[in-house]
Amino acid sequence: MTTDYGIGWRRAQLAAQGVGFEPTPHLDGDGYTKFVQQTMDLVLQQNEDVSEDFITGVGEGAVAAWERHVHKESDHDYRG
Repeated sequence: MTTDYGIGWRRAQLAAQGVGFEPTPHLDGDGYTKFVQQTMDLVLQQNEDVSEDFITGVGEGAVAAWERHVHKESDHDYRG
């Protein structure tokens, strides 16, 4: 993992905290797409002239943040 990738991944995790999470019935589709896109947009708007590794880190960090939200929601639903 490169430094740029790691920085991008961490920045996506931070940005995701400010993005609304709206799970879809099957936890995919529009909710997923909007969440990942909004997270990436937040990070990339604040960082110009970035490397490909940074952008990859941002994308994978945004997906990881979505998966964390999905996991929390499924744990919450299971516990009732």
